[in-house]
Amino acid sequence: TARYCPGGTDICFSESRVAAHDITFRIAIPEAAAAPFDVLLQIVAPASVAWASIAWGGQMTRNPLTVAWPSGQTAVVSSRWANGRVLPTAYAGTTYTTLPTTKANATHWQLDVLCNGCSQWANGALNPNGEALFAWAKGSRAPNNAALNTSNFAYHDAHGTWSHDLTAARIPKGVFDAL
Repeated sequence: TARYCPGGTDICFSESRVAAHDITFRIAIPEAAAAPFDVLLQIVAPASVAWASIAWGGQMTRNPLTVAWPSGQTAVVSSRWANGRVLPTAYAGTTYTTLPTTKANATHWQLDVLCNGCSQWANGALNPNGEALFAWAKGSRAPNNAALNTSNFAYHDAHGTWSHDLTAARIPKGVFDAL
């Protein structure tokens, strides 16, 4: 996990990169003692990645999944849940606010969202004071209707896990709340 601070803002993320596919996951959280707390998530991927996702509990099943894909000059976020190794279905336990910095072009796409519900779910929670195990997946085939966040998408062609330092993701609550 590295630290990434974009110029012109007071926000610093902790970031992890899937080098083989050039996908970057960036996370920022408010200073909090325990879940629940909102999560600022950024996913940056090349246009060849038709969709990318993060599993907040470190595996595909029984935890919130944030799935994203490009659509025109923006990106779409879809809240999903899977109880087994099947296409994840819509999940009402998270809500997303898409930020105006979300974009897509001919070479890359970027999703910037604020997630409420990604830090705590029925049988789990993130510890804001240490390491968290996350899972990622990506696909090369576009969703059947990229403009809709309820679209079906093909099985992943790559996936993995990483340990993410949430301590490095913490930013002052006042800065976070200003979002």
